[in-house]
Amino acid sequence: MKKITSAFILVSQLFFSSSILANTDGMAVIDYQAIFFGTDAARQAFEELQESDEYKEITDDIALKDGERKDAADNLEKDGPTMSESEKADLYKKIQSLTQDLQFLAQKRGALEQELGQKLQAEQAETVQKVVNELIIAKKIKLLFRREALAAFEGTNPLINITPEVIELINQESEE
Repeated sequence: MKKITSAFILVSQLFFSSSILANTDGMAVIDYQAIFFGTDAARQAFEELQESDEYKEITDDIALKDGERKDAADNLEKDGPTMSESEKADLYKKIQSLTQDLQFLAQKRGALEQELGQKLQAEQAETVQKVVNELIIAKKIKLLFRREALAAFEGTNPLINITPEVIELINQESEE
């Protein structure tokens, strides 16, 4: 009797969960971050940021310090067995210092990117919401889920994922 009950529960769960998942009418998923960073305006703004003197200087410093760190690590690996303890300690300190410099520079570059991202979100928020609202009405969406709220979904299905359509509509609107 216990086996029959367990089998019935399993079959019921499979039937009801698959029927719910199979019917996606009125449900959609949206990835706002992909929208804010995927528009033509966002791509242009990030290209301009990457071409800015400050960004280039930070990126060049990162490459230079990373090269120095790798060279020091290679020297330590190659010549370590023949080095004195003080030479090894000096190289370890140099590697540690360069690693800290790299972390600081990466944070600095990340702050520039984050600042631009916040600016883009502020500039585009009204347009994005307008386009999303129009799409909700046009597609008769009853449930709109944020991408971050879901463990998984079929992102390539245009019936579920409306993000690419929103980006396209925003790009069209900004061209006008």
